[in-house]
Amino acid sequence: ALVDEHVRAHGGRRARFVLEAEITGKLEHPGIIPIYGLGHAPDGRPFYAMRFIRGDSLADAINRYHDPNGPYLDPARRSLQLRELLGRFLDVCDALAYAHSRGVLHRDLKPGNVMLGKFGETLLVDWGLAKILGHSFPARSAGEEGDEAALMPSSGSGVTETVAGSLVGTPQYMSPEQAEGK
Repeated sequence: ALVDEHVRAHGGRRARFVLEAEITGKLEHPGIIPIYGLGHAPDGRPFYAMRFIRGDSLADAINRYHDPNGPYLDPARRSLQLRELLGRFLDVCDALAYAHSRGVLHRDLKPGNVMLGKFGETLLVDWGLAKILGHSFPARSAGEEGDEAALMPSSGSGVTETVAGSLVGTPQYMSPEQAEGK
């Protein structure tokens, strides 16, 4: 009932905020930002606490790699940096595969939503536009992740569904299906 009041009073923003925290908190994977707690301030505003990441975004790292005056002019250093960036990309793919196995689509995947920690961590953040499919995708082969149930957040009942044909996400990074509103 509390979520329904927030939806009516604030156009769904508070409910979406709570849903984002709940989805992110239930996606327990080394490549997804951990959520430590969810609550409400005395004035009723929801909040959540998540891990603080010391580092840059993947967008920052890509810009440094392509900077003509940057540190990666030497071919050997450039090659090593490219390998590191490709490794980070694979880390993101692993995190997305896990989310998909739980029936969750991120819907705003872009380099700015990938944080690179100072100790080699690659963390996918900003699950505010995530969509729950209500079913999980099967694992690709025996022994892979995918034996966890589809994610079903308890707070999601008060959040309105995405209107068919509406666009959510960052246009430059949308898949063709997403850009078509599918």
